[in-house]
Amino acid sequence: MSTDNNTELDNDNVTKELALVFGQLKRVGNVFIPSKDLRQSETNLLVYLTYLCPPGSNGIKVSELSKQLKITSAAVTHVIHKLEQTGYITRTIAPNDRRSVLVTATETGHKFVKSREQELFDRFQQLREHLGIDDTKQLIRILAKSVQFLSSYQDIHEAKA
Repeated sequence: MSTDNNTELDNDNVTKELALVFGQLKRVGNVFIPSKDLRQSETNLLVYLTYLCPPGSNGIKVSELSKQLKITSAAVTHVIHKLEQTGYITRTIAPNDRRSVLVTATETGHKFVKSREQELFDRFQQLREHLGIDDTKQLIRILAKSVQFLSSYQDIHEAKA
């Protein structure tokens, strides 16, 4: 076998390994540890809602939340119903458009997200300690560069569709 063939084979193996590692990230990709109270989709929506609507805000329309999350309004409504039952969000009629419903996180919802964020921070602090500062900085640089590439790649292919 020639050196060029060995190099090509090594490159292919590295590419496969990279794809496998990114595939494994999906399994650990949910940044929040599952809650005994909420499913992952409910936690994700609640977290996103608290970011969009900080305490004291009027809330957001279900249709706008749907667009932000890139899921159907029906799916958002289903999750909102569960979150409302558990006291994490409230629905109100929009003051300037009585046909629109606004959703916002309750104080309980904000507290839930804050505690989950602390758990997440603690976990990443442990990862930083495990890796060390230099490896952590390299990982951040490489992941940021990877996300930028993959996002632009996805944007290009979505524009073609």
